[in-house]
Amino acid sequence: MVELLGRHCEYPDCNTLDFLPVYCIHCSKTFCKRHGSAPDHSCLSLLQTNSINSSNSPSLLPCAYTDGCKNQKSPISFTCSLCLKNYCVEHRHVDDHKCSYRSPSPPTHHSSQINKNEIRTTENFSKEKFIGTKNEALANKVAIMKLKQTAKGPAGIPMENRLHVFVQIDDGDGNNKRYPFYLSKLWPLGKGLDYLIKELKLLPANRIILLDREQILLDLSATINDLKELHDADVIILKKI
Repeated sequence: MVELLGRHCEYPDCNTLDFLPVYCIHCSKTFCKRHGSAPDHSCLSLLQTNSINSSNSPSLLPCAYTDGCKNQKSPISFTCSLCLKNYCVEHRHVDDHKCSYRSPSPPTHHSSQINKNEIRTTENFSKEKFIGTKNEALANKVAIMKLKQTAKGPAGIPMENRLHVFVQIDDGDGNNKRYPFYLSKLWPLGKGLDYLIKELKLLPANRIILLDREQILLDLSATINDLKELHDADVIILKKI
């Protein structure tokens, strides 16, 4: 039996057989020529090393959310703009660390109509800002790279055309589980909604898409790439009306 030469690229969704593979000294993985450099395969090991080396403090900031958090020694931290405590990437949002200063959740609607006044629109939308975070851009990049490794979507969409998001279903049952997906930036958002309903095996129902935290109603007729308020690693909610 002839032994195969070369190695398969370890970058997610690639797996190309390369006869001159590139070995990354940071993460100890093997990649094809296209994903050989650390930036091309979004090397998490290099990002974390740079974060530690660039920190002015030799100690790692623990996440203030202690209820089951596994990132108590994270080299990257966010400071909540409300309670001013430090949190890891996973618990950086006010809802994720159950911030005591957050606004109360809107009441659950049992009627078939949703109150439009309770939905934030893009006109009064302002992005949440994190203060005191030296490595905010780096932390966001790490979070996006982790999402890209687990996200599910059509294999035929090129990497540069993918928008990676967390999807949450709001059927009024209190289920807050989030599912990692990617959609094509060239799709109308309505097509993305149809795809998610099919993949998540949801029962037929009229649904809208809200952007989490600010409860922004997104336009289903707009192309995803034209929705400037929607970014990688955002949480979108499929709400039944």
